[in-house]
Amino acid sequence: MSADNGIYVLKLKDQYRVIEAQAIDNIGWSFLTFTEGREIVPTRLVEYYGTSKYTRNFDMAMRIATLMLKHSPVCEYGIQIIKCDKTWDQVVREAKELAPMEIKSIEEASCDGRGVWDYDLRKLKEFMEVSA
Repeated sequence: MSADNGIYVLKLKDQYRVIEAQAIDNIGWSFLTFTEGREIVPTRLVEYYGTSKYTRNFDMAMRIATLMLKHSPVCEYGIQIIKCDKTWDQVVREAKELAPMEIKSIEEASCDGRGVWDYDLRKLKEFMEVSA
């Protein structure tokens, strides 16, 4: 079975954030189209990195990533850098604009009563409450 995880350094215009995560390819998932694209979706970026601390120094970010890798029992993809040509404030602002549209899209798609997207819907609504 695959661990499907890695240590991911997010390189923004104004800072770096580091996380250990699984299924990072979901960072391109859109609830507007229910597909995964090549572009980073701001709401997914906030979901993955929103609670992580940041540094403005690349060397520090890499030291953090190296320590995380050292303490990870299994890390399939090692340290990877994800580049985003925006500031963190821009990402959060775009996520706040996108989240209500994604919420509406999920609610419309969930009308069959199966609740397939309940967890995602709850996360988006929590994000909107916290960021209001």
